[in-house]
Amino acid sequence: MAHRFPTKVLALGAALALILGAMPVATAADLDTMAQTLSDLRRQVEQLSADLTLQKEDRRGRLRALDGEKAELQVQLRQQELRRSQLQQALDSEKAVRAEIVAEGQALTPAVVESIAAVRGSVKMSMPFRLQERLDELDKLEGELAAETITPREAAQRLWSFSEDELRLSKENAIDRQVITSDGQEVLVDVARLGMVAMYYKTEAGQVGWAVREAGAWKWKPTTNTAEQQQILELFDALEKQIRVGFFELPGALVAGGAQ
Repeated sequence: MAHRFPTKVLALGAALALILGAMPVATAADLDTMAQTLSDLRRQVEQLSADLTLQKEDRRGRLRALDGEKAELQVQLRQQELRRSQLQQALDSEKAVRAEIVAEGQALTPAVVESIAAVRGSVKMSMPFRLQERLDELDKLEGELAAETITPREAAQRLWSFSEDELRLSKENAIDRQVITSDGQEVLVDVARLGMVAMYYKTEAGQVGWAVREAGAWKWKPTTNTAEQQQILELFDALEKQIRVGFFELPGALVAGGAQ
């Protein structure tokens, strides 16, 4: 007995047959190409995955390095904060000590000022050896004390050193060079100093003389007396030859022998 199919089923089957008939039949070459493409895509995916893994590891390594640098910087920051605190404490302590010194020095200041004035008077009365330079040094010391750029104790120490230098000048015989005023003109000359008792000069032109005090001021007195000139030149010659001991007959000097 023959089976009979519905008309719609027959029509659907016919349509499927037509579609399948229209589709191209895949060849072995096509299948190989598709397999190769899939293989290439798989390798690319694996490479990208490996690259991504490497990037993640590199990022984690950099983060660890940054964490280490951050920790080191934090240690340095704490050290700097500690140092700053220590320096501030030292500064505060120094300020306190200086305030005490200033307070103590207020009573010392008048005595130092009086001592500077006394030393200045002594310098003005002494031989005119670089006189203005020595007076300028005292003026500078007094000015710094008045401006409070130095403490009275520091001023007293410097004044003591200055006085020691003055004492040294009074004990030595030496040849030096300085500017003097002769006949109204400033002249650079050689000077022979016998302590702070007498001073003689010699110009490059051969003129000689000595320092004299007249009317409360120092003057440089030239001499044209042959004997006096010879005596002064012999003194210069002896001092230039490092002869520090002996008897010299000199003009204008009450005592000019035996100095060392």
